[in-house]
Amino acid sequence: MPLAFCFESLGHLMDAVSRAVHTLHVLSSALGRIGSRFYLCVTVRYSERIAARSLFSEYGQYVGAGRYLSACIAEHAESFIPDAVARMGRYLIR
Repeated sequence: MPLAFCFESLGHLMDAVSRAVHTLHVLSSALGRIGSRFYLCVTVRYSERIAARSLFSEYGQYVGAGRYLSACIAEHAESFIPDAVARMGRYLIR
């Protein structure tokens, strides 16, 4: 089940993703921008849900969980990037 987070700035989002690629097993993710805010939906192993919520909440706000929420974000987003954490992580790990 995807967890959704809202980030005020791209810098906060990148900081969170930078830590996540080193500490979590992100199974899937998607990023959408609505207005000036960035919304990240991530699916992690069940055993890592608390850790993921804690990590991403340090940099952004927890919005909720569920497929309907992530579908709503995808529908209203001005731009939508699937597999966002893996894509950003490739550039952050270097």
